[in-house]
Parts: sequence; C-alpha cells; structure tokens
Amino acid sequence: MAFGLSHQTALRLKELVWGRRGEPYPISGHVLRYAPGTRPVRTRYATSPNPAVRYDAMQARLFAEGLNEGDTAIDIGAHAGQYALIMAARCGRSGHVAAFEPDPHARRKLERNIALNPGLKAPVVEALAVSDTPGEAVLYSQGGNSQSSLAKSGIGEAVAERAETFTVPLVRLDDYVAERGLAPPRWVKIDTEGAEVRILKGARNLLAGPSNILCELHPYAWAEFGNSFEELHAAVSGAGRRMRYIDEAAEMRASDVRYGTVLLERPS
Repeated sequence: MAFGLSHQTALRLKELVWGRRGEPYPISGHVLRYAPGTRPVRTRYATSPNPAVRYDAMQARLFAEGLNEGDTAIDIGAHAGQYALIMAARCGRSGHVAAFEPDPHARRKLERNIALNPGLKAPVVEALAVSDTPGEAVLYSQGGNSQSSLAKSGIGEAVAERAETFTVPLVRLDDYVAERGLAPPRWVKIDTEGAEVRILKGARNLLAGPSNILCELHPYAWAEFGNSFEELHAAVSGAGRRMRYIDEAAEMRASDVRYGTVLLERPS
C-alpha cells in the first residue's frame, strides 16, 4: 500500500480505502479487521533486520500458532488490540481472552477494533494496570500511543513532562486469575514499558504453572520502578524457567540485558 510514500500519506490512503470496514489482516485462517494504523506487523517480517519489527512479527506468529479453541490468553498492555484480537480468533467461542489496557485513549482504539470484528468472541477489556501490589498509580499517556507507562522513564523524562496523566487502579495478576476463576492461560503477553518486573513478582503462581509467557523488557525504566535484572532473574529462575530473546536460542544473562522480547520458558 505504501509504495515508498510517507507514513502519514500511506495512513491517509488506508483511511480512504479501509476506514469504516477496517484494514484486513489475514492470519492462520482468519481475516481480522483493524482501524488503519493499528494492525499488527505481518508475520512475513519475522526475519526483518529491524529488531522491533522482527519481535512484533514473531509475537503475532507465536500466538497464531500456539493457541487453540477453548484456550485462555491474557494480554497485559493490549494497546489497540493488535495481539488480543489474534488471541480471540484462535481461542474461539469457548475460549477466553483478557485484555488489560489502563490508558483510556488506547482503550478506545482497542474497543473500536473489537467492534470491527463482530464475529469474534470479544476479549474482556480491563481498565486496569498490573503490578505486584493492589492500589493506584499514575499513568503517563501520549494520546494513546504504544508507550504509555507508569514511569516517566518508560516514555522518556522530557516527553513525560508534557504527557497527560491518569490515576489508574492496580491489580496483581495472581489475584485477578484466582478471583475470576480463570483456567491457567495458555499464553500471557506482557508489554508495559518497564512495569514487567513488578508484574512478574505479583504472578508467582502463574510463573509456577504451565502458562507460556512472553515479556517485552524495558530495562531503562527499571530503576524508576525500583527493580533490577537480579529481581527479574530470581522470579524467573525461582519458578524453574529460563529467559531467552525470541530470536535467539541461548539463555539470556545479565550481561546481555537490553530492550527486546523474551520467552520465559521451562527448559525442555
């Protein structure tokens, strides 16, 4: 569609073509619809030299291939529903998808994309942030882009000074799963601009269980959250799991830590 055009020009063209119907996104036997500018990266880019594009495409493929009818899946930091809709399509009418998105601007995008897919069993949208203790926190938002964060460093200190702020409720993941009576999720995705260590510290039961867990790391924000790689490693290894970047086979170590998406997996 873009043919070398600028991003904004391509987006305007997509709005003209797909605006009301949503841009089609075929995946794993389904054709999902997304508002222009909000669809996931296409899975054919899973070998892209750009790591962000590669990680996103690999995530879409993992959920498309790793979920089946009747499964439960959880998307923490759902944004516009890029992955929550793939999860919903794969989990089917007898499955269950919970999509956590505390940013009201992003949540409106999520709800629009859900409405564009009336044939799916809709994900349950939760206006909650996830952490290691219940309570409230301040969320920094840039109009619902993909970088809302509970920490200024999660979006950049200079940007945070101009950001809109919201007070949002916090929940522990283990508490949420228990209180809702959910089956152990087949997949959990965490993308929360730095809050990932706190989330995992509040998910010890889930870590100890059979769920597949995919987690985007934002180490530049951990200090503001009061967290460290050592805490992350302790939570993961204490549950009998290891971490590796999804495009690498080797286990991740402290000297390797950087932004990227990791699997928290049990050694085979």
